[in-house]
Amino acid sequence: MGLLFAKKRNDGKLVKDEDSLIRIMPYIMRGRNESVIYFARSYNVEAIQEFIRDKRAEGKRITLFNIIVAAMLQTIYRRPKINRFVAGRRLYEHNDISILYAVKTRMTDDALESIAKVKLNPSDTIYDVAERMQNNINMIKDDQLKTDDKLIRFVVKLPRSFLQFALWIVRLMDFYGIMPKALMEATPLYSSMYISHLGSVGADAPFHHLYEFGTTSIFITIGRVYDAPYKGKDNQVEWRQTVDLKFSIDERICDGFYLIKSLKVFDKFMQNPADLEHSPLFHEQEYKQLMAEIRQRKETREAREAREKSD
Repeated sequence: MGLLFAKKRNDGKLVKDEDSLIRIMPYIMRGRNESVIYFARSYNVEAIQEFIRDKRAEGKRITLFNIIVAAMLQTIYRRPKINRFVAGRRLYEHNDISILYAVKTRMTDDALESIAKVKLNPSDTIYDVAERMQNNINMIKDDQLKTDDKLIRFVVKLPRSFLQFALWIVRLMDFYGIMPKALMEATPLYSSMYISHLGSVGADAPFHHLYEFGTTSIFITIGRVYDAPYKGKDNQVEWRQTVDLKFSIDERICDGFYLIKSLKVFDKFMQNPADLEHSPLFHEQEYKQLMAEIRQRKETREAREAREKSD
């Protein structure tokens, strides 16, 4: 019986020190789609396109999708509260950083669509992200059924009443945090976020719903690249390559102030893709080194001023 009141989960750690308003929200807004908020962002991608061309000239294949995922890794590492989820009316932080995205084996109506999951590390650069994503895509396009695909194919063959009962049991285990880790790994929608690249099929980016099943608190859609007007020199109109991203976010994971600052961090990496050649850990070490140099210069200056006063 104690398991039903346990606060531990296999996929996340309980958030204990959050503001009381954040902690009460899962009781006021019980579902993700009741709690969802929407953000639309547009990015001039000409710097990204130039970066991609330069890397391909060096024999390194990078895509816009890779850059968006790598920029999100950098953002989550710096702003960990956006890597949270609500389960069982409690707030948790994911144990890892993982991204879901859909892959079709072929661009036909009846081709298999599978959900790929890539786990990211703080030591990952844009090249690590690109390689891992490409490996997932290659595996799916080689018609290699993943564990989650096999599980879904099996359960959909069950009688409706049994399937409905089985999913009720799974939801109950998830609510109380007693779902086996192996079942979580085999079930789609347990991740930090889901990203859908609709621009790859020439579509615009819509706002997407969140899934009530699983732990995914953020859904991002990527639209097609198109020409958009910008204010140029002497107030002249300049047309530049642009992409729209639409964010659907469970607002219970953090307050609005924290979320807006997090999106600004993401903006920074979208505007400066070359920064993605270094891992989040590199940037942290670089920042610590800079702070150490500033402290050392300050101490040297204070020591010099103290000597001058004593003289």
